[in-house]
Amino acid sequence: MVSRASSDRAVPAGPHVVRLPVVGTSWYRRGFGYWARRIALGAFVLLVMAVMLSVLLIAFGDTVNGLPGVWPPVLWIAMVALCAGSAVWGWVRARRQMREKLAEAASPEESWKAHRGRQRQVGSGLSSPWRALVLLALPFLAPLFAWLLGTLCAATFVRELPSEVGARRAMAR
Repeated sequence: MVSRASSDRAVPAGPHVVRLPVVGTSWYRRGFGYWARRIALGAFVLLVMAVMLSVLLIAFGDTVNGLPGVWPPVLWIAMVALCAGSAVWGWVRARRQMREKLAEAASPEESWKAHRGRQRQVGSGLSSPWRALVLLALPFLAPLFAWLLGTLCAATFVRELPSEVGARRAMAR
């Protein structure tokens, strides 16, 4: 029996698995690491959005509860209706976009390009002149964040990410 020399390369046991944004190489076998990342991502999204909505609703409550007459209950009902409608609208819109992305799943290289492009856009924050507009928009921010919550939940809590579908199709070729 002949032993293999240490300079010989080992033959890979299976197909080459590419790294994807967020899930790395764990998407191929979908083991504990994959589900741990997906659950951590979902929990983080929910936590951040819950904190943001809480802060906005507290600010809204402090503003509205000081008003005289029947305005506080009317404004609270309107805010709850706006938030609920925005969350549903965000969910439906994100699910439609997800369906389109799944139909035209990107290759792993395209997924990385899109991921890097989104990271570059995050750095452009609000400049000082826009802060006054943000303060004026405070009553509308809670429904906006509710819409964002619906969008992020729909995009996060799916069975399979579009980048995974694209990578599986690329491996099948």
